Amino acid sequence: MKIVNPYVETGTWLRGSFHNHTTNSDGWFPLETVYKMYGGYDFLGISDHDKITEHVSEREIPTVFEATEVSSPQTHMLLVKPPRSILENYSNEFTIENYQRFVDLTVENGGFAVLVHPNRYFSNFWNLEDMFKLENFLGVEVYNGDGNPEYDIAFDKWDALLSSGRKVWGFGNDDSHVYGQEKRAWNMVMAKENTNEAIVDAITKGNFYISTGYGFDGIQVDGNTIVVNLRSNELLDKMYKYVTFFGKDGQVLQETTGRIKQATYACKGDEGYVRIAVYLEGGYSAFSQPLFVE
Repeated sequence: MKIVNPYVETGTWLRGSFHNHTTNSDGWFPLETVYKMYGGYDFLGISDHDKITEHVSEREIPTVFEATEVSSPQTHMLLVKPPRSILENYSNEFTIENYQRFVDLTVENGGFAVLVHPNRYFSNFWNLEDMFKLENFLGVEVYNGDGNPEYDIAFDKWDALLSSGRKVWGFGNDDSHVYGQEKRAWNMVMAKENTNEAIVDAITKGNFYISTGYGFDGIQVDGNTIVVNLRSNELLDKMYKYVTFFGKDGQVLQETTGRIKQATYACKGDEGYVRIAVYLEGGYSAFSQPLFVE
């Protein structure tokens, strides 16, 4: 048995979000205000609809990403670090060919693509069959900070892709448009340094997790056992945690609860993958990337 763990490289945990809007599309606030809303973040992407917003305002956020949300009436896709040339003769028409072209151009430019809010069934969602048709995208937005669990949570479609053998990562973003939507969900990235290149490198390798306020200190593999070290300090150690290990088809493999700092799962070899969800007493949560069991 081989367990492929994306959390093997060391670095510094960096906090950031890629899916946020300004008045350059349908956000309520200009870029400078959005920077202030995300004060304290290590990196930030601006993804206005069907355009690339330049980072020109003063900011304290160290690292920023150009991005765009390709926004057909049918379904949306986030491109992080796309080439500006994609705006030449641009069309957001949803066809697999058109979206695939955007994915490939972005990857060639050193960026990546994420399929966003795939369960937003009242508009702009992804049919699972279309997700399978598209290639080379890096991940799925499984937690959208808009705050409606009936259509902003998409672990079911992530599990469907993973269970078919597709190796894609899960992302958490705010999709912020107005005050109150900021800092709801973010990505914690273990990067060598706080630069665009180091962050993209870590994310491409899966060395990050989704957070809504809690987190992991690290995830290791010891033989056939996955060892999850939960974020720990004097106060957090007194609080109750709920840790769930999920496998193929979203099957619950094991649940561990208590005032714990660590949880372990012994792999049997038939899981396909193992991903971890942890909830802290009070509702804050963190979601790992899958560890693939081969």
